[in-house]
Amino acid sequence: MNIEQEVLNLKLQMKKDKEFLWNHPEKGLCEFETSSYIKKRLEEMGYNDINTNIYATGIVATLKGKEEGPCILFRSDMDAVVMDETGRTKHTCGHDSHMTILLSLAKLLIDNKDKIKGTVKLLFQPDEEGDAGARMMVKNGALENPKVDKAFAIHVWSEFKEDEIAIKEGTVMASSDPYDIYVYGKGGHAAMPEKCIDTIYIANKIGIALKEMARLDVAIDEKAIIGATAISGGKTNNVIPDKVFMKGICRTNNNEVRKEMKKKIVETVESIAKEMGGRAEVKFLVEYPVTVNSKEEAKELQELARNVVSNVVTNYQTTTSEDFSYYLEEVPGCMIFVGCTKDKFYPQHNENFTVGENPILIGTQMFYEIAKKYLIK
Repeated sequence: MNIEQEVLNLKLQMKKDKEFLWNHPEKGLCEFETSSYIKKRLEEMGYNDINTNIYATGIVATLKGKEEGPCILFRSDMDAVVMDETGRTKHTCGHDSHMTILLSLAKLLIDNKDKIKGTVKLLFQPDEEGDAGARMMVKNGALENPKVDKAFAIHVWSEFKEDEIAIKEGTVMASSDPYDIYVYGKGGHAAMPEKCIDTIYIANKIGIALKEMARLDVAIDEKAIIGATAISGGKTNNVIPDKVFMKGICRTNNNEVRKEMKKKIVETVESIAKEMGGRAEVKFLVEYPVTVNSKEEAKELQELARNVVSNVVTNYQTTTSEDFSYYLEEVPGCMIFVGCTKDKFYPQHNENFTVGENPILIGTQMFYEIAKKYLIK
């Protein structure tokens, strides 16, 4: 890896930031200590245009150069992963590292303020893991006043080794559309199923149909994951319940396919229940669009990344999802994957997932390269 001395000089502060954020994990929309810490750190650096009233615990710090130029947004998520039913939180997705990287960039930028031609927005976003905080940040004007021209985000990523960066043109992360299904029938004695409308049977048929949908109704060159992930109904052996509750999810790598699949899910669920004398309804929950990197920016960043690491991957995409997609629906930009696996592989959200020093240095250098290309002259 190729890290400039300016970045290396920040190692001690990086360690302090990372340790604080790692030790203070907070779930989405409850990032109070996190937000307070970030605001204090930005103020210590000399930032005075800090908007903390945009949405929940979110922060947008703006730095204007002395000359006119583009407005570039750099984003970090803030929330930790809710690990279990107790509500225990832990930074097992790397958001503590993302915040550390963005705070490090903030220092580099303000130290080079006199060289900036344009405007920088540093966006610390709540609730990426839960209810798509990006959607509300965009809705509340994070991309306006001044209007953002390009947006960039880094995600430390366990699928890659340290000293690797992945940047792909086009689709890089899938959509995510979780849904709840309510199946209604007529309960009764299990010994007399002919006098009932069997909600368990209806739910089973729905589950099978949804699983088959992705295989049969999606073009071979596309990707879709559709299915039921939870089912709850009935409490005893000899009673058919009146109602069954199901949960499921739809993921696609194409927004047109996504739109069509959501429509077919509703039609399939309702028609199966109706054919069997029952009734069913589908309620879609929080929605994450497909994350699509703009082609021109992706190509430019691939070249920048080759100055930072030994291996740049240009064809990687995943069926996981990210609400950074909401920003990229409005302005060109890229989601950048920075490898963080060193010795032993642990996937994101695993209890043992951690991020070491090198990915933070690499991520900071990569953001700095972007700033130098578009802003620092």
